Amino acid sequence: MRWFQPFKTSVAAAALLSAAALLGGGAAQAQSTSLRYAVGFPTGAAPESARLYADAVKKYSNNTLNVRVFDLSLLNLAEMSGGLKQGVADIGYVLTPYFPAEFPHLNMATELSMLLALRDDPSGKGGLAYGGAMAEFMFQHCKECEADFAKQNQLYTSTGGSSNYMLLCNKPMRTQADLKGARLRAGGAAWARWAREMGATPASMSGNEVFEALHQKVVDCAIISAPELSGLNLKDAVTHITTDVPGGAFSGATSNVNLDAWRKLNEVQRSALLRAGTVLGAEVSMRYLKYGQRDLERAKAKGTQITQADPALVQASRKAIEADIQTIAASYTKQHNVKRADEIVATMRRLVDRWMPLVQNVENAEQLADLYWREVYSKVDVKTYGGPARK
Repeated sequence: MRWFQPFKTSVAAAALLSAAALLGGGAAQAQSTSLRYAVGFPTGAAPESARLYADAVKKYSNNTLNVRVFDLSLLNLAEMSGGLKQGVADIGYVLTPYFPAEFPHLNMATELSMLLALRDDPSGKGGLAYGGAMAEFMFQHCKECEADFAKQNQLYTSTGGSSNYMLLCNKPMRTQADLKGARLRAGGAAWARWAREMGATPASMSGNEVFEALHQKVVDCAIISAPELSGLNLKDAVTHITTDVPGGAFSGATSNVNLDAWRKLNEVQRSALLRAGTVLGAEVSMRYLKYGQRDLERAKAKGTQITQADPALVQASRKAIEADIQTIAASYTKQHNVKRADEIVATMRRLVDRWMPLVQNVENAEQLADLYWREVYSKVDVKTYGGPARK
């Protein structure tokens, strides 16, 4: 997923902006309820998918809900959770790793996406599977997650998963000897720990700094997904790609609804938001998969060297990841008072095993959305989820 420097828009200013924007609704406002959806990205898979989500909400609510998408202009990524809590937006695209103390249980589950790297996945559909696994975990196996969200005056309604994380580099990086002493940009704690275990040094920087860092050889590689070759223009700084390490996917992008707004909705409208949530999660996940395949083909045609890791490196990587899973559990227990850490690990293992075969025959976003709906979202009791529905 893409990371951007915060766009300086104050919550107060955003509230005035959104109010002004909605005053012109006129007669249309009398016929349907308007919801403001804040997306903290100016371009890319998130806002593109958010518009399809808005269309789906209107369709599934029988035209009683109208979602207006604000690309970056209402809340930026750093402001998203606080602004949503205060009601500046009714729906927000929240990157939960930005808020480690607020969403500890979900964030622990997102870090466990490294479970995907413990298996061979020639289809590259691990992100699709993890999106389904995360939704099932959130709706069916994590009451603590619902409580975490309620403290932020929010309700979880959807998740997607990125494509596989790999090494996008300015030099060959196939063996553990290559990695030793290398400087790797890591976009999350699990990938930073992986880098250290491989003998490399992790570097933390925002997504829009990665191109310059690679181009100037400040870092040797970025641990990131292939669509950022185009999304962050890394194609002009990357000369070598190792596709099968470290693995894992980013699944911390959630579509959250302001709890006060949710409690004003009837059952049909709530169901519409969940059904549209499958469209959003499926579109984001499938776009990352397709964009990644496209960008790797373009990179290959350009002359970029695309290889797989040496088998010894893959083996060492998996050994480090398996050991790190216990570190994740202990860390969240100590730092965030997560009481069922070992149980969460066991649950996510089981869910990954369940979802990997489910997504193998999925070829497009419509099929994936139907799968998410059938297996998870349709089973949510909209009468009671987040409090009693309006009659």
